[in-house]
Amino acid sequence: MKFIAALLLISVGLSFQSRTVFAENDLTMNNLRCEYLVNPLGIDVVKPRLSWTLHSDQRGQTQTAYQIMVATTEQSLKKNQPDLWDSGKVDSDRSIQIEYNGKELTSKMACWWKVRVWDKDHLPSSWSTPAFWTMGLLQQSHWQGQWISADLPNDKPKDFIWPLPWLRKTFTLDEKPNDASINISALGYYELYVNGKKVDDYVLTPAVSDYSKRALYLTHDISKHLVKGKNCIAVWLGRGWNKGVLPIEIYNNPPVRAQVDITSTTGQKTRILTDKSWKYHTSPITPLDLGSTWHYGGERYDARLEIPDWNLADFDDSTWKSVRIMNTVNPIMAAQMAQPNRITEIILPTSVEKLENGAYQIDMGRNFSGWLKFRIRNGNPGQQIKLEYGDKIFPDSRLQSYSQRDEFILNDQQTQTFCSRFNYHAFRWVRITGLTAPPELTDAVGYFIHTDYEPVSEFECSNDLLNWIYRTVNWTYRCLTLGGYVVDCPHRERLGYGGDSGTSMETGMTNFNTAPFYTKWLADWRAVQNQSTGEFPHTAPAPYKAGGGPAWSGIGVTLPWEVYRKYGDLRILELSYPGIQKWIAFLQTETKDNLLEPYIAGDQETLEWSFLGDWVPPGRGQGQNDRVDDHSTLFFNNCYYLYNVQLAAKIAAILAKQNDADDYRKKAQLLQRLIHQRFYNPDKNTYANGDQTYLVMPLLFDVVPDDLRSQVMKNLENDILIKHKGHLNTGMHGTYFMIKLFSQLNRDDLTFEMTNKTTYPGWGFMLENGATSIWEEWNGNNSQIHDTLLSIGSWFVNSLGGIQPDDNHPGFKHFFIKPALVGNLSSAHASYNSIHGKISSRWNITNDQFTLNIQIPTNTTATVYIPTSNPAPVTEGALPAAQADGVNFLRTENNAAVFHVASGTYSFTAKTPTKPDK
Repeated sequence: MKFIAALLLISVGLSFQSRTVFAENDLTMNNLRCEYLVNPLGIDVVKPRLSWTLHSDQRGQTQTAYQIMVATTEQSLKKNQPDLWDSGKVDSDRSIQIEYNGKELTSKMACWWKVRVWDKDHLPSSWSTPAFWTMGLLQQSHWQGQWISADLPNDKPKDFIWPLPWLRKTFTLDEKPNDASINISALGYYELYVNGKKVDDYVLTPAVSDYSKRALYLTHDISKHLVKGKNCIAVWLGRGWNKGVLPIEIYNNPPVRAQVDITSTTGQKTRILTDKSWKYHTSPITPLDLGSTWHYGGERYDARLEIPDWNLADFDDSTWKSVRIMNTVNPIMAAQMAQPNRITEIILPTSVEKLENGAYQIDMGRNFSGWLKFRIRNGNPGQQIKLEYGDKIFPDSRLQSYSQRDEFILNDQQTQTFCSRFNYHAFRWVRITGLTAPPELTDAVGYFIHTDYEPVSEFECSNDLLNWIYRTVNWTYRCLTLGGYVVDCPHRERLGYGGDSGTSMETGMTNFNTAPFYTKWLADWRAVQNQSTGEFPHTAPAPYKAGGGPAWSGIGVTLPWEVYRKYGDLRILELSYPGIQKWIAFLQTETKDNLLEPYIAGDQETLEWSFLGDWVPPGRGQGQNDRVDDHSTLFFNNCYYLYNVQLAAKIAAILAKQNDADDYRKKAQLLQRLIHQRFYNPDKNTYANGDQTYLVMPLLFDVVPDDLRSQVMKNLENDILIKHKGHLNTGMHGTYFMIKLFSQLNRDDLTFEMTNKTTYPGWGFMLENGATSIWEEWNGNNSQIHDTLLSIGSWFVNSLGGIQPDDNHPGFKHFFIKPALVGNLSSAHASYNSIHGKISSRWNITNDQFTLNIQIPTNTTATVYIPTSNPAPVTEGALPAAQADGVNFLRTENNAAVFHVASGTYSFTAKTPTKPDK
C-alpha cells in the first residue's frame, strides 16, 4: 500500500484544494470524495458514491455531462486505462452521490478514480487530480483474525476491574514490504503501534457502537512502519464507552481483532492474524469506577509499572503470557465510515488557585470535552495525586464533577506528566490534591477532542450577543460529539438521546461536515430498533433503559429526512424507510380511536420515563411532579406522531412508493382533524394548556383550520411579546419547532426578539451568568454542557444569513437566499460549504441603502429575496437587476422582490426597506 502512503502526503493538502489545470473550459473539479470522505481506507460499501464540486469564474456555468474512470492502480488511471469502470460520457448535471457502477469490488481492493466534465457549451474539462479509496473486508468470512484478550485469572469477581492490557506480536520479514495494511477492531478502545510508533493521530478509537451488534473496524496503512528483519505489532487496549453493551467480564477485559496483509516487492503475500500466538501484559492504567451513567470515573495510572520499550521488536517478552481466544461475543464487523476522534484544539488554563483545604484548582477558562495533560514536579515515588473535574462550582464551593476523576501514582522521576488515554472528561475546573510543589499555569494543557469533522459555516453580524450565541452553541455541539454519536451530556450520561439530538441535528449539519457522522449514527439507530415491534428505543446505542418518548424515538424518521435535505442522500432514505414503516406501524398499535395514548416504552417498567413531552421549559423540572400537565403532554405526543406521519408521506413519495405516500397523507389528514377536535379550546383559541409550545406545534403541523390560524398565531405572538415580555416559554422541542415555524412564516422578528435577551429565560441569560457552553436548563440547573437548547444554532445561517435548502432540490442543488432583516441588525454575513460548494450571503444597511453580496456555487441556482416592495430600483452591479446577466425577475412576495439567479457572484442594492407591521 505504498501508493496510499505516497498519496496521503499529498491528500491532506488536496482535501479541499484539489483542482484540475484549466482546459478549454474554465471548469475545475475540487473536493473529490467517496462516501463523503477524502481518500478513505477500508470502506465496506460495495457500491460507493462519488461526489465533487465545481468552480468557474463565469456566471451561469454548469455541468452538462461527466465521465468517471476507476482503476486498480494510479498508473493505469493516468494512462486512461480504467480496469474497473469507465462510465463513458454521461449527459447529466449531477456531481454528487453518483454510484459506482463498474466491476464487482472485492475485499482489500484499491480503487483510483478521476473525473472530467463538460460545461454548458459542451466543452470538456481536463481530468481531475486522481483520488482513491480502498475496500475493507466485505464478508464476515473474510475475517480470519480471532477475538483475543488477556488471559486473566478467573479467581476474581467478574466485575473486578483489571488493569488495561498490552498485547504484542513479533514476526520477521525478508525485506521491507511494498504494501502493508491492517484491519483492526476492539470491543473498547485501542492504540496501535508498529515498531514502537503509534500509527495514527486518532484517539479513543474506534467510534462508539453497540459491541454486541456491530464492531467497527478501521484500516491503517502501515507500509512505512515495517522494516526488513524483526517487527512488532502492539496494541494498548482500553475499556469501551459503556459497560451496558457487553457482559461485564468482557467489558473489563476488552478484546481485539485484527489482520495484517503484507505484500513484498516480488508480490509475495504474508498475513499476520490475531490468534493464540500473541502475548499480553498488564499496563500501568486501571480504570476507575463502573463505566456507566454517573460513574464514568477516569483512570488510575501507576507510573511505577511502566515498562520502557514494551512495543519494540527487540523487547524481551519471554515473561509475558499468552492471550486467550474470546468466543463469547461475535458481532457483525462493519467499517467505521465516519471521521475518527482527534485532538482538535489546545486549551490553555487561565488561573491556578490554592484552596483552603490545601488542594489546587485550575481554571481552564471554558468548558470543553477531552483530556488534561498535567505536569508534576518534585514528587516522591509512590506519591498519589488525585484530580477531580467539574463543569460548575456551586455557591458553597462544591464542584459538580459527576464522579469525573483521575489518579496518578508517581515513580522516581523528578518531573512526570499525566494525561488520560482511554477515557475523557467534560470540565472547566480541575481540583488537584496530593501535590508536593504548587502547580504553575504552564503545568496544565487541555486537549479538546471530538469527531474530526470540519466546520462548514461562518456567521457574524452587528449584534455581539447573537455572535456569542452562535459561537457558544457550536462549541457546545463539538463538546457533545466525541465518538460518532451525539450525547445529551458528555460527563453524566454520555448517551445518544434521540430527543435531544432530534433538535440539534440541523445545528450540526448547518455548521459542520456531519454527513458521514450522521450516516454512521443512523446505522446505530437501525441496529437498535426492535424488529418484532418496530419500536425505536430512546438512545442509540442503547446500553440500558433511558427516558424519553415518541419525540426521542422518532429521530428514526426525522434524522434521515434531514440528511436527505442537506446532502441529497437518497440512499439514506432507502435504508431507513423499512424502519420508518415499522415505527409508524408501532405507534398505531398504541392508539385509541386513532389518537396516540400514553404507553410504557419497551425498556421501561412504568410511565414515569416513557411518554415525555416538551423537555424542561422555563419553570419546569425533570421530576415527574415538575413536568408539564399530562393533557398537554398527550397533545404534544400526538402532534409529534402527526409530524412523523407527514415526513413518512414525503419520504414514500420521493422513493416512488405512491400507495404508501397516499396512505400516510390520508392518515395525517385524519390525525389533524382528530387532534384539533380533542385538544382545541374554542373559548380561548388555544390548544392544551395554551403555552407557546402548544400553539406552535398545531400551527407548524397544520392542525389549525385555515379560518382559525390568524387568531391562534395572534395568541402566540401575544404570549411572547406581552405575557412573557419578549421571552420564550418553551423547552427542548418547543424551541426547535418555534424557530422552524417563525422561519416558515417570515416571522424571524419574533425569534430575534426572544434571542436578543440577556434576562431569564434565554441564551443571553447564560452569558450574563458566566456560561462558556450551553446549559441543560434555562435556569442553569444540572449539566452545563448539554444538547437540550442547541436548536438555535442553525437559525443564524439559515434565517439571518438567509441560506435555506429547497426540499425539491436537496443537497442545495437549488436553494434560497432569503435574509431576515430583524431588530436592530445593520449587517450579517453567513456562508455554508454545501455538498455542491460554498454559498455566501453578506448584507448590510448603510444610510438608506441595502446591499446584498452573494456567492452561488457553480452548477447550482438560487432564488434570491431582496427586501423591497418595489423591484424596479433594485440593481445588480451597475445594471437594473432584471437586466443583469444570470438574473431573472420572478415576482414580488411578502414585501420582497424575488429573483432567480444562476451560479456566480452578485451584488444587489435596493433602497433600505421599511419593516412591515406584523
